[in-house]
Amino acid sequence: MKQTLKYILQYVMENLKIAETKHSIIIALNGGVIALALGFTASEKLLVRYLDYAVLFFAGFSIIISFFALHARNINVKFKAKKYSDSNLLYFQNLANMRSEELLKNIIKYYGYPNNYKIDNFEIDLSSTIIANSKIVKRKFELFNKSTLFCVLSILSCLVAFLLNGVLL
Repeated sequence: MKQTLKYILQYVMENLKIAETKHSIIIALNGGVIALALGFTASEKLLVRYLDYAVLFFAGFSIIISFFALHARNINVKFKAKKYSDSNLLYFQNLANMRSEELLKNIIKYYGYPNNYKIDNFEIDLSSTIIANSKIVKRKFELFNKSTLFCVLSILSCLVAFLLNGVLL
């Protein structure tokens, strides 16, 4: 079972790396949008300036959300099962809704271990680590979705400001 738990942990850690990479890309993209938008702050057109302020707000808020997502989180993991059952034990969303005892029982159930398999403390520790990291990954992806929304709003606002700046010349 230790090898199974190590494999699941490795898979969750790969998802963690993907989530952090996505946030890094969003931060860089927002930095570029802000650099572009700063060129419009000196515009004499009031509508363009307001759109520019919207760009700065949305991009700044998106960056702040992504920085919060990159910050490490403390997650409490409980051992007592709460009756969550799903056969996909590699998906971080499913793992984040489990408790460590539940993960171990599901591994025994779905991966063909004998019902009388004796779980040791190392396996309990590994399952707790898997659950904690799955909760972190889940939170990072939730924050990524929020950050992406504000990033898109900033890009759209910047595009409208760019178009209006050209049209209102």
